Amino acid sequence: MCILYMKTLSKNIIMRFLDGELSPKEERELLNRKHVVSQMEQQWNSTEGNILEYDRKQIFRRIQARTIMARRRRIVVWAAAVAASILILSTIGYRLSVSETSDEHRQTKTLAMETQSRERLQVILPDSTIVWLNAGSRIEYPEVFEQDVRQVTLSGEAYFDVAHKPKQPFFVKTDNLNIQVFGTKFTVSDYPNETSVEAALISGKISVDVINNGRKQSFELYPNEQLLHDRKSQATVVQKVDAQQLSEWINGRLNFDNAELGVIISKLGNWYGKNIECSGDLASRHHLTLTVRNESLEQIIKLMQSIAPISFEQTGSESYRVISTKSNK
Repeated sequence: MCILYMKTLSKNIIMRFLDGELSPKEERELLNRKHVVSQMEQQWNSTEGNILEYDRKQIFRRIQARTIMARRRRIVVWAAAVAASILILSTIGYRLSVSETSDEHRQTKTLAMETQSRERLQVILPDSTIVWLNAGSRIEYPEVFEQDVRQVTLSGEAYFDVAHKPKQPFFVKTDNLNIQVFGTKFTVSDYPNETSVEAALISGKISVDVINNGRKQSFELYPNEQLLHDRKSQATVVQKVDAQQLSEWINGRLNFDNAELGVIISKLGNWYGKNIECSGDLASRHHLTLTVRNESLEQIIKLMQSIAPISFEQTGSESYRVISTKSNK
């Protein structure tokens, strides 16, 4: 049925729009309809499923926030895309959970969003801060930030574009880092299974506290600086980098520029959701330059084996081991 003559906007139409299954004519008719946003709101409010009523209201509030922030695209495009993605949350693997903590004075709801392997997710925080979660990551944040502070907890990797609010400082906490933000763009990587912890600044300024067995080291980062902390040696260095390139994973690309093999292996393991082992001496012996886009892990393995004297052995359905080849002397 042609969308132009439909009186209501069905869930099927929204899902077809997101999946790119509408014809160009149907898409133009959908986006030119004056009541698309209001009908989508009605559809969202009437949708049944496993999402809690509280979650539904919170998610739609974010949809509305995104439509306000849109600058280069039509408002209805943002609304349709976001609403459609929320309606099929369970099919693409993103998870939203809600918990409550309370004290004598108030009750606070904590939201959590997480991704699985090969998934990336944009999250709009209550203060309009934009966060991109990389594969295998999780962020927790309150439903409403306190008046004097904004704080989130991260496990994994994320890109932050923090809303500038000087009177309400923004903090990111991970297992090893406490980061104070001054309205800026930066990336943080702190995966439990990786030996290194990273923070790279794209613009603005951040203050980073590295926590080692209760001891604290403080650093200030400026644009195009990266902090690297090694969990094993507990050594921390700050170096010059192309921070924008390091954040290209939000566009579906992993860029490695003369990177240590061990660093590449750790990133690939999280990206593809696999367990890849690489011995310490081999991990630091080779440096490679490559870019990962939509290739399968098998394709990347063949590429790496062709440019370095290494080989990948599959040790299980979800695990690999990297070894030296005979050509390595």
